[in-house]
Amino acid sequence: MNTLLNLIKLDLGITHNLRDAFFIQLLQSSMQEIERRGITLDIKKADDQMLICDYAAWTYRKRQEDVPIANNIQHRIRNRIIAERVVKQNAINES
Repeated sequence: MNTLLNLIKLDLGITHNLRDAFFIQLLQSSMQEIERRGITLDIKKADDQMLICDYAAWTYRKRQEDVPIANNIQHRIRNRIIAERVVKQNAINES
């Protein structure tokens, strides 16, 4: 979680530790939201770390606005959902 915290703070340009507790909760919430979409996350993988941080940073930046999720994040989530469905379907077909 420390790596994720450092990544989001770097993305947001924050150098102090005053909001660390908030950002940790934001990261955990973002992970849960992504997983509810059907994605299995592995926080040791760089692409999953970046997806979580980008999603959390977008949530933080847009928390006062009612705007749809950024297209690049939405595409990455859709691609992951499709990839996981393909893997599951292949496992079913092989059995």
